[in-house]
Parts: sequence; structure tokens; C-alpha cells
Amino acid sequence: MSGLLRWAGVTAVVTTAVVLVVLWPEREVAVAQVIQQSTYIPPSAVAGSRAPVAFTDVTVTSGIQFRHYNGALTKPDKTESRFMPETMGPGLALFDYDGDGDLDVFVTNSRDFGTAQRDDAGHTSRLYRNDGSLRFTDVSHESHMDLTGFGMGAAAADYDGDGRRDVLYTSWGGARLMKNMGDGTFKDVTKAVGLADSGWRDDKGRQWPSWSTSAVFFDANEDGALDLFIANYVRWSPEADVFSSIDGQRKSYAKPDLYPGSTCTLYLQRNGRFVNVTETSGVFKESAKALGVTLWDFNDDGRLDIAVANDTQPNFLFENQGGGHFIERALEAGIAYDENGGTRAGMGIDVANTQNDEKAAIAIGNFSREPVSVFRMAAPGFFREASQQSGVAAPTYLSLTFGLVFADVDLDGWQDLVLANGHIEPRIQEVEAEVSYRQAPQVLGNNREGTFLDWSATAGEPFKTPIVGRGLAAGDLDGDGDLDFVITENNGPLHVLRNESKGAHYLRVSLKGRSPNIDAIGARIEARAGSLTQRRWVRTGSSYMSQSELTSTFGLGALEAVDEIIVTWPNGKRQVIEKPRVDGQLTIEEP
Repeated sequence: MSGLLRWAGVTAVVTTAVVLVVLWPEREVAVAQVIQQSTYIPPSAVAGSRAPVAFTDVTVTSGIQFRHYNGALTKPDKTESRFMPETMGPGLALFDYDGDGDLDVFVTNSRDFGTAQRDDAGHTSRLYRNDGSLRFTDVSHESHMDLTGFGMGAAAADYDGDGRRDVLYTSWGGARLMKNMGDGTFKDVTKAVGLADSGWRDDKGRQWPSWSTSAVFFDANEDGALDLFIANYVRWSPEADVFSSIDGQRKSYAKPDLYPGSTCTLYLQRNGRFVNVTETSGVFKESAKALGVTLWDFNDDGRLDIAVANDTQPNFLFENQGGGHFIERALEAGIAYDENGGTRAGMGIDVANTQNDEKAAIAIGNFSREPVSVFRMAAPGFFREASQQSGVAAPTYLSLTFGLVFADVDLDGWQDLVLANGHIEPRIQEVEAEVSYRQAPQVLGNNREGTFLDWSATAGEPFKTPIVGRGLAAGDLDGDGDLDFVITENNGPLHVLRNESKGAHYLRVSLKGRSPNIDAIGARIEARAGSLTQRRWVRTGSSYMSQSELTSTFGLGALEAVDEIIVTWPNGKRQVIEKPRVDGQLTIEEP
């Protein structure tokens, strides 16, 4: 999330001038400067093609009746609150909380800061139980997942190895760990396991909570237990809110440059408790303004590394050195800055082997007039930006992209790119006629030749309908083998998009590891079918403050057989399954 005039920092031809007035908490005018609008001409578009798949919005028939409340208020004097957290959420997680084999949906919610101490049942996070046929029941209250607070995102994994997936809830207010009790309920164990966050103090000595955003569970030190990495955004509080305006009168949402950053945190799990090792692990970076986190083994050493999307700050790549120690090497790796050496408004992030080779590609959602970044691996651990060469820059130039995931939407064996878009400023068109507040999601199809084609116009009504998109997650919600999507909307409804694919073959693979890593986080799965080799990592997080399902979907197109599935378990041992049956789900247990 960047400010209304984020694009002003781009070096380009000046065509217009807008006055930005900033008032500090004392309400005195501290800065008055001219902000220059960029007329950077976007790259030529790569021609789109007709989508081989279509999606249908089935939210109404699914039974989900969720509406996000962002807490924005109009005061008696007609002024608007315009607090930064209002425009951020919500995130979501797709996971099976009750062990029935169906993906359930957890989505966060917010509240206004004037009622921060009151229980408000109408504005709580929600948990929806899936009956397996895209029909959901709201079980938030009886499961104790109707959490109050200014919610942001979620991650889900079985952190304690008891066979039940737990939930990490992030918020302006820090993170909360909800333990799955196995009887349909969750219990807040945040303090009991050592995750209570002390927050920060302002210059007047007042205590404020952390603003946590995305999170990932993974084994950071190879002891078998899942550890926890939590991204944090900026140090913001209602009292320290900075007034910024496009006309000197009406308040607009401030850019993150006006606030100090806040380091990401790393907790190692020891004997069921989490120990904060941020300062000794190598991940301590006070400049961080992190919104998205993803995991991958970028240098092929068998350990998961961490890539972080930062807003208006250089991105991070924490290379895992083993034993819970990391080195930040994004600049050396080539993902810290864009191809012009500038920072972008990094939000959602994901990674995949888009060309079905050994080389990963990282995608990061950015602000409008900052196209989605695509960094392609040139050698293990080293990347080169390929946003324009991949065909992604042109169709995403005017979009403000939050959630994004790589997913094989048409099951042809090649991963495509799905984007959730929406601006932060409702009045943006008063300043930029070409940029809208509500923006349609996008699906960019992988043409198997190193570029993506814009399929959005023919991929169904959901990809032609403007929304204020935020969180995005993928999973097979109806059990038919293809990937469906859930998109959240800021101050709006949640959208369930059913994939209408037909005819392509597939194989879905889920892993059952040994305790304490029951979910086998960190395992690599390869599916070999003829000349096609696809690779997936079992990992949490990715996208924007959201999490997709942990099961891996391998599209096969017209291929009717898989030669072998090769699993490299987190401990490095390999297991080969020959000639598995296709068009179904294969569950593999760790030997």
C-alpha cells in the first residue's frame, strides 16, 4: 500500500503539478511541496488471446455472506478519518480446519479506531466450513474464530504436530496464534507460547502495538519444528497520524514514506514455545515496510529462504544459512530494486517455476503506474527483472495489485498468474483520469514460451468486474481437480470464483509428514510426465496477507499418465511413487 501520489517519485517528464500539504500531529503545516506527475509511457502490450478457461462468481450460492468493514469514519464536522490501516485488509487463508478433506475459508475483518475497546460482533473475522460442494456454513462464533480487532491477514499450519491446523492471525495490534483444539473450536495461545508482542514506544513514551501483515510457518533451523516469520509494516498510531492532502483541504491516505519502518520478526519454536531471535538471526531490518512474504529454496541448498515485498523500500531476500541464521542479499540477488534502480510499492508476492525448469520466477504486486514486477532466475540465487520481456508490464501498468498467485488455471502443466487489483484512494480519478479506484482482477496465461498473455477479457465475468481487490488465495474448493479462487474486497464482499475447466487431466498431491512437521512444510514435489517436469514446494504464506491450500495441483493437459512423483522430504530423503493414478488426489506419507 503506497500513498495517493506514490508515482510522483518516478523520474519522468513533468506534465502537471499537485500541491501536497502535510500536517504533523500538532496540525501545523510542516511541508508544502510540489509533487510532479509522471508521464512514463508504458511498454507496448503483448497481444492477448482467448482464455481456455472461464470462471463464475458463485459467492451467493456458496452461502458466504461476508462483508469487510474497513473502519473508515466520517466525523461530525464532515472530515474523514483516512487512517492508513483502513485501506489494507482483508487477507484470508484456505485450509481444512475440521479434517474432513474439504477446504474451509478464514477471512479477517476490521473495526474503526473509535470502538477499539468494544466487542463488535458485526465486524469480526469469520470462519466458513465447507461441506465439499461449494456450500459453506458460518461457524465463526462456535469455533471462537470471530476475532475482534483491526485484522490484516492469516497463515495456517499444524505448528505443534497434533494433526490439526492452527491459525496465525495478524493485525494492527500484533499477531495472535489460535490453536485448533480438535473439537471444532480454537483457543488463543498467543501468550502461552511466547508470541505476545511488546510493540513500540513513540517519542512521548506511549506504547503502541505492532502492525503485523503477512506470516509464514516453516522450519528455519532444521530441528523439525515449525518456526514463524512475521512481516510488519510501519510504526503508525492514531495519535501519530500524519495529515496529507491532494488539495490542502481534504485528507487523503498517507504514503508509507511519512512513517518509520518496523522490522520483520523471526521466532524459533523450542519445546512448544516461540523464542524471538530477530536480532541474532540476521533478519533484523528496521527499514522494513513489509506486506508480502514467500518461501523458496533459491540456491538449491535444501533450506527454505525468505523473500519479502517491501512498500517503497528495497525488497529483502533472506538466504537461509542453517541453524536459524540468515543473510539478507536481495541487492546482490537482483530483486531489491526495479530495473531502473528504484523502489516500488511492493505488496503481494509469489514464486514458481513458470518455465518448468530449475529456475524460479518471483512476481510482486505494485502500485498503479508501477507494473507487476517479475524477476527471473538467471543462476541459482541470482535474478534479472523481466517484467517487460515476460509480457506482464503492459497489462498491469495502470493496475494497483495486492494479491497475486501463480496457479495452473487451465491444467495444461504451465503456471499462470492471477492478480487481485484495487486502488487505495477513492478519489484517485480526480488526480489521474486513467486510474480507477475499483479495478477488475486479472488472469495472465502462460504461453509456454516465456511470456504471459492477458486472458482477462474472456475468462468470465469475475475478470471483467471492477472491485477493490486485496487478498487472494487458490484451492480446489469443490473437489473437481481444478483450482478455484477466493478474492477479498476492502470494505466490500468476499468473492468465490469457481473454475469451469473441463477436459484436462491432472494429479493433486498432498503430503503427510512425521511429527512435529505433519504438513511437511519445506518438502519438494516433482511430477514427471513424458518430457514435462513440474516442481512445487509445500509452503505457507505468499500472495498478500493470505494463504492458498497446501495440496499441490499438477495439470497434465492431454497427457493421460504420470511417470513418477518424486518427493524430497524436509530432512532431505527422497521417495519415488511410480505410475500414480491421475485425475484424482494422491496422499503420500513420509516413510
